[in-house]
Amino acid sequence: DFATKSELLRSKSRVAAAVIAFSTGLFGIHRFYLGQWWGIFYLLFFWTYIPMLVAIIEGIVFLATSQKTWNDKYNRGLSLGTEKGGVVVIVPLVFIGIAMVGIIAAIALPAYQDYTNRSKVLESKLVAQQLMPAVESYAFERQQWPRNLEQLGIAAPRTSDNVGSVEIDAGVIIVAPAASTGIAGALVYIPKAQGSSIVWDCTESTIDKRYLPADCR
Repeated sequence: DFATKSELLRSKSRVAAAVIAFSTGLFGIHRFYLGQWWGIFYLLFFWTYIPMLVAIIEGIVFLATSQKTWNDKYNRGLSLGTEKGGVVVIVPLVFIGIAMVGIIAAIALPAYQDYTNRSKVLESKLVAQQLMPAVESYAFERQQWPRNLEQLGIAAPRTSDNVGSVEIDAGVIIVAPAASTGIAGALVYIPKAQGSSIVWDCTESTIDKRYLPADCR
């Protein structure tokens, strides 16, 4: 009857859903195709490339699902028969999926490594910031810069596993990431008197600029 024909026209193709997942899964289009509003989460997190990896897996699952199970889940039990071409398209789609995973990994892994290294360097910055008030106070009281931590009269702040050496050299605060981080160089904070205040300049830091805090680049 007309109602049944209308339902069939609105039915969701298993192969089409898989193709959409492989091609535009990064943005969750396959979920919108299936009438699932939570495809919006793919749009929110597409920049992480994780939705693309999820979509590739989902596309493979779609193709591996039996037609009856698919109809029961997405087509209200209405039978579309057995879709043709599933076996023909699955092999190239799998290869496309593998290629896309490789491309995404090539882009995402270096970006993630840079993000991780910046986080480690940030810990060194936090240590330097703990020393700044003590250096400023010493300079205002003695009208000279402290030569080292011992002259400043305080111990180096407690550090994490990502922070290595902590030094003061004539007021300059030098904090180096731990060797285990694989990050060469050090954060160098140079105090400069400006009127009745002191400002800190870290643009002479020797760490790779990719990992430096924004104010040190």
